[in-house]
Amino acid sequence: MPGFHVGPVAALQRGKSPEKIPVYRSMRVEHPGSAVFRFLIIAVALPLIPAFTFLPSRLPEILTFLGATFVLEYGAAAVGIGLGLPAAYVLFVISCFGVGISLFLFDLLGAIGNRSSRVRSFLEKSGEQAGRSRLFSRYGIYGLVPCVIIISIYVCPPAAWVFGWDRSRSLALILGGFLSAAIVTTLACLGIFNVFFPLR
Repeated sequence: MPGFHVGPVAALQRGKSPEKIPVYRSMRVEHPGSAVFRFLIIAVALPLIPAFTFLPSRLPEILTFLGATFVLEYGAAAVGIGLGLPAAYVLFVISCFGVGISLFLFDLLGAIGNRSSRVRSFLEKSGEQAGRSRLFSRYGIYGLVPCVIIISIYVCPPAAWVFGWDRSRSLALILGGFLSAAIVTTLACLGIFNVFFPLR
């Protein structure tokens, strides 16, 4: 069924074949190129619009900070604050990255899953293992919050996709944990930098 990713855990719990159960739609993105394009719009183009409009003289620092978000994720807030960028802009860029990379990974995995029998087979095996624990299948989705903070945002969408967790709830939990960590990091960095480099 085009446009659907099948959640193996949910399917197995209902006693049906995973490829017949549409758990969530991949936002109608059926080609990896479309997923890449949308990611570039959200995570790159959107942050650069206010940069060119309000901070044209800070473009070198902004590009450095933008690149750091791909490696340090919410930890890039320390780079942005250290470069003297406004805290509101730092959080805006990190938010765009979080939304962009999460949607991109869900879309990419959905596009691959629709085209690959090997991926569908992997999902079935993953579902069989995860479905054995009712506690995990019911509450495991909440593990996305500590996962995005402690491990990486790059891990969370694939985990949610493999275990067939609801896409909207997964996105909400991933972004909630990610943005909360970004805010705390930003506030902590503002305090640290104000101690060593007090504003006059």
